[in-house]
Amino acid sequence: MNMPVHHAPGKSSQKMSRTQINILVIVTLAWIFDAFDYLMLTYIAVDIMKEFDVTAAVFGTVTSITVLARLIGGALVGTVADKWGRRIPLIVSMIWYGIFQFVSGFSPTFTFLYAVRFLFGLGMGSMYSVGVPLLMESVPPNKRGLASGLLEIGFPAGGILASLLYLGIYSTGSWREMFYIAAVPPILLGIYTMLTLKETKNWIKQETEQHGIDKVPLVNLFVGKQFWNTIHSILVNAGFLVLFYSICSWYPTFLKVEHHFTVTMISIVTILLNLSAVIGSIIFGYFSDRIGRRWTITISALGSMIGAPLFVMLHNNILLYIGAIIVGFFGPGGVWSINATYTAEHFPIRMRSAGHGLTYNAGNFFGGMLTPVIIGLLSGTYGFGTVMTVGVLSSAAFLILMTWIWKETKDMDMSL
Repeated sequence: MNMPVHHAPGKSSQKMSRTQINILVIVTLAWIFDAFDYLMLTYIAVDIMKEFDVTAAVFGTVTSITVLARLIGGALVGTVADKWGRRIPLIVSMIWYGIFQFVSGFSPTFTFLYAVRFLFGLGMGSMYSVGVPLLMESVPPNKRGLASGLLEIGFPAGGILASLLYLGIYSTGSWREMFYIAAVPPILLGIYTMLTLKETKNWIKQETEQHGIDKVPLVNLFVGKQFWNTIHSILVNAGFLVLFYSICSWYPTFLKVEHHFTVTMISIVTILLNLSAVIGSIIFGYFSDRIGRRWTITISALGSMIGAPLFVMLHNNILLYIGAIIVGFFGPGGVWSINATYTAEHFPIRMRSAGHGLTYNAGNFFGGMLTPVIIGLLSGTYGFGTVMTVGVLSSAAFLILMTWIWKETKDMDMSL
C-alpha cells in the first residue's frame, strides 16, 4: 500500500505567523469546548441513568447516536467546505453545537436527550472535519506535527474542564447545569472567529486554479489511487477511536461503580490522566516532525499497551493513579497527538475536508459507536476494568500494524 508522497517545499526553520497562531488557537479552543461537553457526559452518566431509569447499555447508545451524527455532519459539511471554503462552515458548526449543548440541559425525557445529542453530534463532526484541514493547510510544513499535538490537547483539556466543573458545582448542582455552562464558550468562540478569521490562501489558490472544486464529489474519495488512502484512513481512525473510548468512555463510571470513589477522588484521577495526556500530546506532536508519524504511533501505542493493565485492573489506589498517568501520556496523549495531521495528510486539498470528515467520523462510527456499547454490555459479566484493558491492548496492536503497512507522510505538501 505504500504510495508516493509529494514533499513540501521550503526551509525547515519556518516559523508560525500571527495569523497562523490565531488559527491554531481558534481550532484548538473549538476542540476543547467540543470535548468539554462530550466528556462531561461520562461524569454525569450514572445520575442521568437513574433519573430516566435506563441501563448502562441503553445509555451507551447516546454516545453511539452522537457518533453517527458526527459521521453525517463531518462528511456533508466537509464536502461543503471543499466547495465553498473552510471559514463559514467552521463558524456555523461551533455556534450550532453550542446551542444544542444548552438545549440538552432541558431534556424532559431520555428520548428528548437522545434526539438533541444527535443534533449536537452534527455540529461536533462538522467542526473537526473543517477545522483540521484549515489548520494543516495554514501552518508551516515543519510545524504540522506540533500543531497537531497542540490541537489534540483539546480532548484532555476538555476533560480537565469537565473534571473541574464536576468537582466545583456537581455536589451542589445538577447534571442539567453542567450543560448550560458548557454551551457558552463555543458560541462566543464562533462570534470571535467570525470577526477575526479569513479564508486560507491554499484553498483560495486551489479554488481559483480549478474554477471551483465542485468537480470532486464525495464518491471520488473511493476512486483510483485515492481509494486506498480513504480505506486506510478509516481503519486507522477506527483504531484511534477504539483505543480512546476504551480508556475514556466509561472511566469515571468505572471508578464510581467498581472502586466506589467519591466525586473528589474521581476528579483527581481523571485530572491526572488528562494532564498527562496534554503533556504527551505536545511532546509526541513535536517529535513527530522529526522521527515521523510511524515511529510516533508505534512508541505511544506500545506505551499504552504496557500501562493498560495498571490503569484499570489493580485495586491499589496509588497504582491506579500511576496507571492513569502512564496511559494518559501514551494513549490520549501520544497516540492521539498526530491524529489531525496524519488524517489530513491522506488527502489532496480539493477533497481534504470531505476526506477528513468522512474517514475520521467513519472510523469514529465503528470505533466510537460500538466501543461504548460493547463495554457497557460486557461490563456486567467481566467488569469494566477487564473489558477496557482488552480494548486498549487490541486497538494499540492494530494501530502499529496499520502504521507500518502505509507510507510515511510527514513531508507531504499540503498545498496540493
